[in-house]
Amino acid sequence: MKKYFYLALGGVFAFIFGLIFYGAYINHSDETKIAESMASRHAIPLKGAKATVRQIYPRAVLWGVDIFSREQTDAVALIDGRITAVNVTRNDNVTAGQTLFVLQNESYPVRIRQAESDILRAESDIVKADNEIIKAETALANAQHDLERYKRLLEKEAVNVSKFEQIEMIYKEAQINLRNVKVQKEQAVAQRDSLQAQKDAILIESSYSNVTAPIAGEVLIIYRRIGSFVTAGTSLALIGDFRNLYFEMTADDKVVRQLVEGKKAKLNFSEKELTKIYNTEYKNGNEGSQQIFDATIVEVTPSLDKPAAIRKILWQVDNSSGILEPRSYSEVFCQAFLPRKCLTVPLTALNNQKDSLFVFAQDDTIKKTAVTTGAEDGFFIEILSGLNEGDIVVESYFDNLSDGMPATSILEGDE
Repeated sequence: MKKYFYLALGGVFAFIFGLIFYGAYINHSDETKIAESMASRHAIPLKGAKATVRQIYPRAVLWGVDIFSREQTDAVALIDGRITAVNVTRNDNVTAGQTLFVLQNESYPVRIRQAESDILRAESDIVKADNEIIKAETALANAQHDLERYKRLLEKEAVNVSKFEQIEMIYKEAQINLRNVKVQKEQAVAQRDSLQAQKDAILIESSYSNVTAPIAGEVLIIYRRIGSFVTAGTSLALIGDFRNLYFEMTADDKVVRQLVEGKKAKLNFSEKELTKIYNTEYKNGNEGSQQIFDATIVEVTPSLDKPAAIRKILWQVDNSSGILEPRSYSEVFCQAFLPRKCLTVPLTALNNQKDSLFVFAQDDTIKKTAVTTGAEDGFFIEILSGLNEGDIVVESYFDNLSDGMPATSILEGDE
């Protein structure tokens, strides 16, 4: 009986241990499946983009651009006076020499009359001097005649030496008197000429009562109105030719050399930047913020044949649309005229510093990768190092992505 009892008890224990080992096996198998299932659920599908060689038109945002005109100057009052007429309004197109303002200075008529009176007195002195010269010449002629007669008498001993010397003295005094009155006439003529020059100067000054345009262009600002009293040197209006405007930018040598290859660029401005602070008129046919402005490189300093890490570029902008004004613009988009062929990825794939992105790895994870970037066009950015053509990157950079995160790529066109 005992034998059967122990056999039955052994069978019970064997069954219990079998159940324990089977349960452990089942539990391990389930954990493996659960882990695999969990891993599968965490493989996040992300939109990917291939690093591709393409042509882009490099584009940059310029902050704080000062647009100016090379043909811009003030019409200035050349005399003191009160403005009696303003012949132009803002936005008028004027020609060089056109009368813009008329000034009145009441002192000029008085000064001109005084100068004319002084000239008349000088001319009267000249007439008097002419009369004195005639008298002096007559006296000299008479003295010379007497001197010659007494000289002959002296030779015949018909007159004494004392009388001859007296006559000779009269002759010499007549010569001196003639010279003196001639000098007086010369002084009177010089005085008359000086007074005439003063009168001419006053007349020239009075002619400055018409303030004219120093250059051809558009009237941008009128500083003074009718009735204002101004002094010589006061600016009355700002005039300029704004069909061509200019701005300067500073850039690295390699960027400058890329831009100089095409020598041209295209500019456009955001809508808020196109307000008219000088209230100038818009031309017909402009497209507002969609307007493209052609810009041409005018000068590079230092020149490219000299070594320099930083260079300055002077641009000329075609403003025939009349949209731009000579002022500061805070946001200008500058795009190269010629394309650049390079390895690129979407601009959205980069972090804010544009020095890293996420690349899909072979083990269905993403790897954070450092890259060196170059030019961009607003949609794609050049990759100088860190990627190879065909690498698949996460198209949009998110802060919650991390290195080694499980992920699968979804390329455009994949189902």
